[in-house]
Amino acid sequence: MTDEAPADSPVRLESTSQEFNSHGVNEHRHELAERLIRRLDVRDHNSIFEMISGKAYFGGILIAILSLFYWIFISSAEDSAETGVSILGTISFPDVAIAVMVLGLLSALFRDYSRELGHLLPSLVSGTMIIVCGFYVIEPLVYGFISDELEAQTALWRSARLAVLWGGVTYCAHFLVDAFLLYWLKQFCANNDIDISPVGEIPEQEVHVPSEV
Repeated sequence: MTDEAPADSPVRLESTSQEFNSHGVNEHRHELAERLIRRLDVRDHNSIFEMISGKAYFGGILIAILSLFYWIFISSAEDSAETGVSILGTISFPDVAIAVMVLGLLSALFRDYSRELGHLLPSLVSGTMIIVCGFYVIEPLVYGFISDELEAQTALWRSARLAVLWGGVTYCAHFLVDAFLLYWLKQFCANNDIDISPVGEIPEQEVHVPSEV
């Protein structure tokens, strides 16, 4: 396998190390680097630093927002924890919210990890976690509209908050995974003396037009 990216890639990997071209890292890691460059739309080597900072920045913002959301609307809210206890684990509503955040975050992390590395088991685990999260989100609605344990308005408000937490941690996980993968790409290129250059910057050969006699 050569060190040049496919023709449809916006960039190419240029290695200045002869060791990489002949031996070096294995082909799988090089293919992963090229796939990350295409998917994340890395323009050149210098843009990686800005992209890592941006992804981690927005990931941190989402973590803070979700933490405040849980503290204000769930932990400090006037919502009886003794009613509507989940049948899955027999846990109260605040604990269900924590479970949704943890399982939702891990599910998104495993799914992205499996997508990039092509592993089967993380996707299976991710799918199981999604079903559990969906059950926790829908369960209050069942209590509110089928049983008399919760009022319909309370049940709807609980499910809405759980859905916000689930969607938030899933979105946050994508930023965190992308930041980690970009950091890995930066270290990979640095350790193997690889430069990421736009394909359009390939030097053009001079064309000599013969003069008329």
